[in-house]
Amino acid sequence: MNRMMIRDQHQYSAKLKEYDGIYILKLNLNGAGFGAMLLQTLNQIRYCERNKLLPVVNYDVSCESYYFDENKGENMWAQYFAPVVTPFDFNLVSQMCNDPSYPLDFNDLQNLDDEQMLRICEHHQDSIYSFTFADWRTNRPKDIANWYAQQRAKGHDVFSRYIRVNSEVQNKVDDFYRLSFQGYQVLGIHIRGTDLMYAPPVSPAEYFPHVEKWLSAQTKPKIFIATDQAQYLDVFQQRYGDIVIAYDSSRSTNEIAPFNLKEIPPHKKGEDVLIDMLLLSKVDFLLKGASAVGELVLYINPTLASHDLSVDKRFAFGQDYGEGWNGGLQSQTKPAWQLIKKQNLQQLNVDSNTQNQIQAFLYKYRPIYSPTTLFFKRVIRYFYKLVRFK
Repeated sequence: MNRMMIRDQHQYSAKLKEYDGIYILKLNLNGAGFGAMLLQTLNQIRYCERNKLLPVVNYDVSCESYYFDENKGENMWAQYFAPVVTPFDFNLVSQMCNDPSYPLDFNDLQNLDDEQMLRICEHHQDSIYSFTFADWRTNRPKDIANWYAQQRAKGHDVFSRYIRVNSEVQNKVDDFYRLSFQGYQVLGIHIRGTDLMYAPPVSPAEYFPHVEKWLSAQTKPKIFIATDQAQYLDVFQQRYGDIVIAYDSSRSTNEIAPFNLKEIPPHKKGEDVLIDMLLLSKVDFLLKGASAVGELVLYINPTLASHDLSVDKRFAFGQDYGEGWNGGLQSQTKPAWQLIKKQNLQQLNVDSNTQNQIQAFLYKYRPIYSPTTLFFKRVIRYFYKLVRFK
């Protein structure tokens, strides 16, 4: 064994002594978008910190992620990011487990099952939440602004210490910034369409008053659009012309999210979202709606001035373009594009920034009746299935 190998062995062993064990991040990501995947990663890292465990990410093919590309390697995390604790990637840990000179065995590696980990990600008070989606029907935060501030502070703390993109991604971000951002005042817009279902959709027209107010104060503006909906980009380009810029990301023309489109290579699906996210973190002002991606932007750059149009809508009944959104009386929630596609995307919807008395009443007393309503809906659906399949 040469001196370098001995030195590395001593360094690795010394580092491992700082922890009570090694935790392998390995979660079923089937159905998770790139932002949700990152958020679940941050929350697993917080779990490791609470339990003094060394976090090592191994999102291999068994995690069933839309972004795993077998042509890019066996660990999806390594396709986009550096190890969360350098240099301990899964390959190094595996080598150490196979090396008798280390007091480490594969049986020593810790992991929670998917159900346990999801409970930590979605219900633990120390976890980070991009939206009040977990227990919010019965335990909604009283002060939304303060709640978001707390989540963003936790998010920035973990992201800044553990998440580093690889050089391939960073170079693409830097190139786009130099060619399209540098020397301009840039307004960033993140707008979700396609399959968004956990919050009322925000139409492009709802952004217009905020865009125009911002433009009026600039001398050399550009508008950077990050969206999964091709029609939304078209609308902004038609209204604001050449000052609108966008990265060549994958987009959908219907309610099917880009990560579900088979014609797009898996690695590009993830890289597009990550590059949009990193570019948004470099703008001068951010307009956003409900989305893990938009929140992650504020974890990357906590000093970025922003405005959330979803909060403006107050998560209220009736502000969903007339269809069933998350707990309404209709049988199921519909994807954002299905709810909004019949609307004039250039015209501000009357309910977008207002709340009538009936909506206010329903929203105020939602914690009382919503659980009961949802329970009876499930019972009705259950008996419907029994009758249907007899």
